[in-house]
Amino acid sequence: MAGVLAELKETWRQTIPKFEKDQELLVHKLPYCGLRDAPYAWKESLPFPSYWPYGMPRQVKSFRDRVIYLGYVPYQLAIAWNKFDEEDDQLGDLKTHVQASVQRYGQLPTVLIYEYFNGTAVELPQLYQAYDGAGLFSATDGDGNARLGASGGNIITGTGVTASGVLHDIAVAQQRFMQFIDPNAGKPIFDEDMVTYNNLEAIIPITMNEIFQKATNAEYIRVDPGSITSETNYLKGTFKYRISPFLTDTSDWYIVVRHPYYRPFLYRTPKDVETVIADINNSDHARETNENIIYTHIRNAIGVWFPGVIIKVNN
Repeated sequence: MAGVLAELKETWRQTIPKFEKDQELLVHKLPYCGLRDAPYAWKESLPFPSYWPYGMPRQVKSFRDRVIYLGYVPYQLAIAWNKFDEEDDQLGDLKTHVQASVQRYGQLPTVLIYEYFNGTAVELPQLYQAYDGAGLFSATDGDGNARLGASGGNIITGTGVTASGVLHDIAVAQQRFMQFIDPNAGKPIFDEDMVTYNNLEAIIPITMNEIFQKATNAEYIRVDPGSITSETNYLKGTFKYRISPFLTDTSDWYIVVRHPYYRPFLYRTPKDVETVIADINNSDHARETNENIIYTHIRNAIGVWFPGVIIKVNN
């Protein structure tokens, strides 16, 4: 059993970096904290310079503080197998499957993230609101005002599941990002350089892969399906996209700004997965049933941070 635990640790070491790379675009990971419920403060707004008349005192400005509370949620995975199954394992894959199952912890943040995309809590206790009192995707904030000062908030109505529709919606999303207003300073949050097409990444369902292949690689795009005339694909080689098998809607997709600071989500990093193996040496159950059980658990937390860096294209 010591060998099984050693193999689990090695599998974990090799696999987790892959999951972390996939999650990097969407998640800001917080260091482990022993508090069950912890507050996290951040600065929503950046003060803007103001007119300073000669002979007049300065006007001191401050940041606008926001607080997010994230409480740890426990998750467990227990797997049982009969010792005779281990002896009769013709393919030698029993231990491999046990180890692969524990790797699912590395995938757990991704699963939790896409529950917000799909709008349904399954493994999460609930879908939490953003700091402005609305969900991750909303046209208005919790007070009913246009979210971040832009009509439509971080949702745009798509123009169809076609290559030309994708190109148009990318352009509309870029414009929407530049319409977002810093509520404290009353100035735009993003300038053009921050949301160039090269800084945008789409997240799409598997059903839209062919369309995005055309939208990102084709030299020419037929804008009007009823016409044989094509136009140069001015977005070729700019924005990137990734396919998510976790998206349940086949026509809605998402656009994210690769921002150096802001992310849509905050994630409280758990301690290492805690693992105990019950076998004949330490378990009455194992001695009576000839069944080994691996018990594992972690506690983590995920919440909405800044919805201004992600837009839903609603088709």
